Order: sequence, then structure tokens, then C-alpha cells
Amino acid sequence: MFKIFPFLAEMAPQGGMFWDYSRPPHGAVLAGLFFLLILTIGVVLDFGLVVYFMKRPPRLKDWSETLRKRAMPGKLILILVLTLIAMYVACSLSYSALFPSVYEPEPVTLIFQGLFFNLPAAIIIAGIFIHRRISRREQDAVSWRRTPAMIGLSVLFYLAAIPLLWFYSMLYQVFLYQLGYDFYLQDVAQIFLAPATPLVRAAMFCTAIILAPLFEEFLFRGILLPWAVRRAGFWPGIIVTSLIFSGMHFHLPSFLPLFLLSAFFSVVYARTRSLLVPIGMHACFNAVTVVLLLLTGG
Repeated sequence: MFKIFPFLAEMAPQGGMFWDYSRPPHGAVLAGLFFLLILTIGVVLDFGLVVYFMKRPPRLKDWSETLRKRAMPGKLILILVLTLIAMYVACSLSYSALFPSVYEPEPVTLIFQGLFFNLPAAIIIAGIFIHRRISRREQDAVSWRRTPAMIGLSVLFYLAAIPLLWFYSMLYQVFLYQLGYDFYLQDVAQIFLAPATPLVRAAMFCTAIILAPLFEEFLFRGILLPWAVRRAGFWPGIIVTSLIFSGMHFHLPSFLPLFLLSAFFSVVYARTRSLLVPIGMHACFNAVTVVLLLLTGG
């Protein structure tokens, strides 16, 4: 959802690279130390995961077969996608009618989208899961007994993903910079930097950390990924799903980071068989990004 590690771009002066700054924004040192801690923990976890999978090689065939069994009919997915597009258009038109004087993204924009698009869309998809009895095959995702374990795995896999995301994101930013591309924050990141009351800020946090991950993971991991894997195979299905996920954010500086993030979510979902894990990873990613953004942009 958000541009990965936006504080790196915020540190940069106009037209310069992120390491050329001489006066870091307020909170940049604290944000840097916080991120360094996350990065260090992630490297240690990556080493442990490499050792683990060397001893217990991943069974990609089993992972793929699990996803294939969860695939829904293509016609149902097409109807769902068209319904979501119609809902989004209706939400946008309603917003324009209710707030005709708002031309730039504001906190109310994010809250409105969360309440009148993300939330009802997530409820519709959850209803489809229940109607098709998919929830029975998703016992890990709905079992309160397993919830603490799934949340723990969410944090673990999120931390493990950070070093690779950071490394390739830096290479990607250097590549774009060499092409002369000017960096800019996503609209949603700019919204979080705008002044807001504590109540509005809390509503924004709920939208970004709860509603958005629920809707996006229900759609991309719960609906689109199994269908894509059944049609194209395990890795091609992940690639197609991730291309759609990153492309729908319409933000070039975030394209590669979000593509990699989506691929991580997809692999972890295939491994754990629980939607709770990618939802938790997505929530962690958004939460940490917002915290770092506020620390450096405040």
C-alpha cells in the first residue's frame, strides 16, 4: 500500500539521492536506529530460515496443490472484480459529490475509502468464502486457538522479508535516479503527513493497518492467487498476482518493492495455508512504514 521506507526519500533534498542530505528531518535519527534494529533482526532470521529450509526443503508441489484446490471459478472471480470496480467508481463519485472543494488527498479521503470501499469489499469477499465453504479449508485462519501462532509467524516472516526488500529497493531507487526520475511520495503517505486530530489520526491508522490489509489480502491472496496458480502454475501465478498488486497502486517508485512484497505474501500464504499470516505481514508493513513516515515527516 505504501512506498517502502519513505523516510529515505524524505531525507533527500530536491534532485538529490537519499544519501546526499546534510540536515536530516526531525526524528530521522530515531527512525534510522529503529529501522537498523529491524534490519538486523531480519538478517538473523534470514540466516535461520536458510538453515531450516536446507534441512527441510520446501515442498512446492504440495504448496501449489493446496492453492489449486482453493481456486474459485473464473466466472465468479470476474463478477467479483467487476463488482469491486463498480463499487470503487461509486465510492469515488460519492466522495466527489460530498467533498467538492477537496482537490488534494486529505485524511478524510483515506477514511472515506476505508469505510465505504475497503470494509464493504472485505465483507463481500468474506461472504463468498463462507458461501463456498472455503472457511472450512481455512481452519488456521479462523481458529482462535491458532491465532497467536499465526500472528507470531506474521511478525517473523515480515522481519525476514525486510533485508531483501531493502536491498532490492535501494538498487531500484538508484536505477530510477540514473534515469532522471523524480521521486515523490504516494498520496496516502502525504495524507499521513497532513495535520489531523487524534481521533482522525486513529481512524487513519485503523484504515491503513486493519481495513486495507484485510481487503487486499482477501482479494489477492484469497481470491486471485489460487486462480492464477491453477491457470498458470505456482511461480507464474505468483508473478501475475504480484504484477497486478503492485500495478494497481499507480506509483512507479513503489512498483518493485510492492511486487516483491506481494511475492513474499504469496509464498508465505502457500507455506502456512492461513490468510492470517499475509494479513498480519501486511499490517506490520503498513504500521512500521507509517511510524517511520511520521518520525521523519513530523
